Amino acid sequence: MVGSVCVGKAQNDGTFRGTLLPDTAVSRWSVGVFGGITSNHHVIDVLYATDMKYTDLGGYSAGATVSCHPKGWLSLRADVAMVQKNYRMDRDNRYLPFVYTESSNTYLSLPVTAVLSLGRTFRVCGVVGGYVGYWLSGRREGQSLSVTYLTTGNQDDTFFDEEYVFNDVRDNRFDAGIVFGAALRCTVAKKLDLSAELRWYYGLTDVQKNYQQNLNPRYNTTRTLQFGVSYWL
Repeated sequence: MVGSVCVGKAQNDGTFRGTLLPDTAVSRWSVGVFGGITSNHHVIDVLYATDMKYTDLGGYSAGATVSCHPKGWLSLRADVAMVQKNYRMDRDNRYLPFVYTESSNTYLSLPVTAVLSLGRTFRVCGVVGGYVGYWLSGRREGQSLSVTYLTTGNQDDTFFDEEYVFNDVRDNRFDAGIVFGAALRCTVAKKLDLSAELRWYYGLTDVQKNYQQNLNPRYNTTRTLQFGVSYWL
């Protein structure tokens, strides 16, 4: 994480404090919590359905982290996080201008990353690694096409807001990909680190299984802006 400059030397307790680690650190471990917001981009090739428009939606991210610091400039970090990957689909044509669906999806994510740091008390960090996850829950709301619309023009009763029901044949609830980003960190009160971090979760797994022919793969690319605090043990 971040810290003030100290000269690396062996300690009586057998530990070794490298440069840029906090003066008071008697271990190379720190723990913390974080929270923030997400913006998710749902990646799909709509082919000939050019009236289907997908737009990004916001959500939240929150979790806990543990870090090991083998060097003053290098940390190895593992997180447990709840990450929302939300998006909206609109039917953008003159016949169906009112049809849309907003999808809210909550994932349990387990990123493991290497954090490279430059600086002293204030530090600039690069983050790179991978993650695995699990699609915990979903919700859908929007407006659909009424079967009587062409004859009555009535769309008053077609709004919906419901929990998403998973289908074992269709839905791939396993999630995995790469994660990278950048962070600013600052040490306060010697043992506390404050951080602001921008991350990208780049999904490599299709959100649906190959349950029929000619399916278009769907992926999520999620940006998070999160703020955290960690404590040196």
